[in-house]
Amino acid sequence: MALVVMASCHLVPAVPDPLNFPEAKARNLDELHAENGSYRYSANLLGDFGYLIESVTGRDRSGAVSPKTISNPAAETLANLVDLMATDPDSGVAGDLQVQWCARLCVSDPSALVRERAALGLGEVGKWVGVERLRPAPPGVTYATPEEIGLALEGILRGLRLEREGEDNGEALAEACKAALGLDYSLEGAWRLLSVNGELRAQASGSGAQAELMDLAKHLRVVLVEDGLRSALGDPSDLVRAAGVRATVSLFGSEAVTGYLSQPMPGWSDTVILGLVDIVAQKGLPGEDPASGPNAKCVATLVSWAIEHADPRVRARAMLALQRVAPDGPASLREEDWRAWAQSVGLWASPES
Repeated sequence: MALVVMASCHLVPAVPDPLNFPEAKARNLDELHAENGSYRYSANLLGDFGYLIESVTGRDRSGAVSPKTISNPAAETLANLVDLMATDPDSGVAGDLQVQWCARLCVSDPSALVRERAALGLGEVGKWVGVERLRPAPPGVTYATPEEIGLALEGILRGLRLEREGEDNGEALAEACKAALGLDYSLEGAWRLLSVNGELRAQASGSGAQAELMDLAKHLRVVLVEDGLRSALGDPSDLVRAAGVRATVSLFGSEAVTGYLSQPMPGWSDTVILGLVDIVAQKGLPGEDPASGPNAKCVATLVSWAIEHADPRVRARAMLALQRVAPDGPASLREEDWRAWAQSVGLWASPES
């Protein structure tokens, strides 16, 4: 019995836990990672009940519990991330914690499996954030320094104090938030300012002040989602890049598929291509006419993969995607049938021509 009691509660698999505090998962993720994103192999990890006791008593785990050896921090990270993403983002601070940790893990976690799950998580929480497009990283941008972010925070705190004390009706806070919105944030900068935004909103004395701070929070969330997705799409791992593609499609719909297929990037791995053709087979392409505008380029790309690609899996699944977007084509998994069809509609030129 003593051995069971002494066992870490997060390692007990069969006991259902009605609690799921997102703050507990985020705290564990912080324990598992150094500032540069590398893993710690010695950490204080607590389950939800342990976190609740820590919060109620005010005793920090670093002084109350001895660190334990973590043999597989990637597995622990993945488990805590999955639990964090299981929470409704509208539940307290869950949404902001999901945005922060998915973006951070996507960019810097050593494990490709963790980065893959974080990229998919960005697709999930990105809908809550309301990300409408994925903007390219601004060229030659100079990100706000910690000192500049500190000054922005100082201005916001001053505006809140003046409004609370009746010395100002919100102009100072509005100006401070406007100045903060005008900064260019790195992931680290956006992370730090978003991490205190909830507390700032709690101190706001009126709905106008809360709205100003919420606008800033929404901007920071978008910055983090975009940073994480751009990192996923350029990740060295095929799995993570494919997850980045799926996440952007889940956010932006079939128009995102059109963008990828109309201008396929050189060097795409089979994993990424298979992810794309499977999405097309499931969701199709926007619009009705496969032979017009960007869709024609997409169909031409699918035809080239169906006929020429070296991997038989890509060829077969590209033909399944073609059956979805070109219903007038052959209902076939034979390359020669699709070659003949593509030649007849002008999407493929025979080698002799």
